[in-house]
Amino acid sequence: MKELPFTHGRQSFDFNTFEMNPCLPERVEPRIQYYLLNEYGLQVRPFIDFDSICEDRGENGICWLHISGYLGDEFWKQLAKFMDLSDEQQKLLRWPHHRSFFDEFHNGLFWTLQRPSVGEVVEAIEVINFFMTERVIITRQFSHDAAFGVTIDRLMARGEDLVGYTVDRLSAHLIEDIIHTYIEVLKVGGTKLETIQSRIIKHPGKQELHLINRAQQVIWIFLNTVWPVETVVLSLSRCRCHVITDKGRQELGYCHDEAMALVRMFETYRSMSYNLMDVYVSGLGLRTNETTMILTIIATLFLPPTLIAGIYGMNFQIPEVHLTWGYYFCLGVMISVSGGLLWWLKTRGFLDFR
Repeated sequence: MKELPFTHGRQSFDFNTFEMNPCLPERVEPRIQYYLLNEYGLQVRPFIDFDSICEDRGENGICWLHISGYLGDEFWKQLAKFMDLSDEQQKLLRWPHHRSFFDEFHNGLFWTLQRPSVGEVVEAIEVINFFMTERVIITRQFSHDAAFGVTIDRLMARGEDLVGYTVDRLSAHLIEDIIHTYIEVLKVGGTKLETIQSRIIKHPGKQELHLINRAQQVIWIFLNTVWPVETVVLSLSRCRCHVITDKGRQELGYCHDEAMALVRMFETYRSMSYNLMDVYVSGLGLRTNETTMILTIIATLFLPPTLIAGIYGMNFQIPEVHLTWGYYFCLGVMISVSGGLLWWLKTRGFLDFR
């Protein structure tokens, strides 16, 4: 698969063009976080070099390297030597990709997932690459967003309960962390859809139509993002590589169930966004009916006075010559007829001023 430039490692949604645009600079400060999982649990260790990792790991330890930012060619050469990576595997791990996918190699498993960055709004979607061998897992992130922070704290709090953990079970926790970020997207998205619906009911206009269109585009983007995630997790759970243990396959199966539920929820949200368009059209129709009703009432109220004025003025003599109060009498009749007509419309239920 063709690799993307470094700047595409994190993409934000442009609300004007409804497209995803790269939002990373060409260079981001490099950071390497090193975690060791052994009989004492998950521990944070300072990264010195790859030789020290081999010493720390010992016979049963599991090493996790989380790489973020832009790193030079020399680092990737050392990593390739440490992990026994081919040039193709090195490129897959180093650069971002268009979509999530899974690939199996003789020396390990590679997959890439897209993770949303969620605050008060959905800010961006970033790419995270994984490469897993029997006792090492590498995660490659391009920005400095706090990915896996909650999972790291939860695992470190378990301490020695993690004794006997395998690398595939650790990777299942990391995948679950990414899946849970999509749940946060659903929470934010549900609130936004309710807000849009309330605005449509109160005042359907051009701005509300733009909000509906934007919501539909965002949901479609996330559907295209979640579907490959579900496929990747399914491929991992069914993989027959020796790195995947029975317990790891079971936990990956749980992750797949969550991913499937996410896909269904996003499809539900997509249907809700299309239903909003129906609500918008109905609200617009109600506003049009109200406007038409008001104009009809105005025309109805002015029709009798116009008729009276026309009949009263159809002569070649000045009315005041024979009837001094003729104009005032005529105006009184006009007002009385219009008022009576207005009262009749109200009593018959044709008018509703609420």
